Amino acid sequence: MKRLYKRLTAAGLVVVLGMTGMAVMNTAGCGSSGEGVSSTETGETAADEAYRIAPADLTLWYADDSYADFFTEAAVRYYAKTGKKVAVQYQDTIDYLGTIYDKTMQDDAFPDVYLLPGDNLEEAYLYGLVSVNQTDPSENGVLEKAVEAAAYEERVLGYPLSYDACVFIYQTDYFTEAPASLQAIIDYSNENEPAENVEYLLEWDVKDAFYDFPFVGNSVTFAKRGSDELDITYDDTLYQQDLEYFDTILASFSIDAEQVSEQHIVNNFREGRTLSAILDTDTLWQLNGYDYGLMQMPELSDTLSAATCASTDMIVVNDYTKDSAAAADFAQFVTVGMADELHGLSGHYSVIPSETPDTVEQTALDAYEGAVLMPDSKDAKNFWVTLEETILKYF
Repeated sequence: MKRLYKRLTAAGLVVVLGMTGMAVMNTAGCGSSGEGVSSTETGETAADEAYRIAPADLTLWYADDSYADFFTEAAVRYYAKTGKKVAVQYQDTIDYLGTIYDKTMQDDAFPDVYLLPGDNLEEAYLYGLVSVNQTDPSENGVLEKAVEAAAYEERVLGYPLSYDACVFIYQTDYFTEAPASLQAIIDYSNENEPAENVEYLLEWDVKDAFYDFPFVGNSVTFAKRGSDELDITYDDTLYQQDLEYFDTILASFSIDAEQVSEQHIVNNFREGRTLSAILDTDTLWQLNGYDYGLMQMPELSDTLSAATCASTDMIVVNDYTKDSAAAADFAQFVTVGMADELHGLSGHYSVIPSETPDTVEQTALDAYEGAVLMPDSKDAKNFWVTLEETILKYF
């Protein structure tokens, strides 16, 4: 998961199903730029060259570089199909949405379409940077939760692209069955000595509230009041029980808050130093070729449930674009026409599930469907900051 601004073609799976988890061995990879996924062959094709030399008709912005290969390929294919070139531009900036607004107001090379995390939809709308999606995403097989994430004031605005949710992974050569709860993991470890190289019983990125949420999510409720006000309600008794339990189990996990990161966790897990971990569905491609157990987030204990949150990335058409029809058509092409290519080129799962999802995708899908959507409200930002600060006090 991208730190809260937040956010492979998997063939040849060997799967052993259990009651709540599964053992997975991925034998295929996926492609993306950067340190993850291998890119497509670099030799320029005629289509690539034609796209490269053509003048731009539209501009797409994105701030998550894991999409680089996907958006580039989508733009090349869209040009081959329509003759319209979409210039793909990565924006490495802290204030991504603010930059879009400033450039748009200055009429200075602003994006016609842009990638947006769903929890920023309200802010983008209030900036005036969002056009209404005139299509019905549900007719194209888009998950209803993703349609909900793309809606504001009962209108669908964004074009849902991908989802991300928390999942739980574990070493199948240590755990004989899928853990029912975090407490069960602790109890099992007290009775079963791990290998000498094991350093961590459980890891997650404690500096990211997305992964901290499962420890208190059962006590929090989000509800919109009016169009732009968010009520965050706590069950105070349950919230206190969650934090007290969290405090008691930390000694068993020995997480290094200074060193932990998503990549650190993946590396530790693949090298056998970590026995279990909370990751997001966007990260699962990094476990290709490794035999592991995968399940939705287990409960905290026999008496305390766990609740996860989920995010939805979408393409948004800038309301100030000078070619709204072409921008909307490209947004539809990227999210629907390229849905089958998304995971293989980026590692992200499309909000249009595969016709026959493998067990990894199905678990990711179930995790998303069962999660609480990160609210698309500016009022939620304080909640995430406070949660992160609260959890870090224990380290």
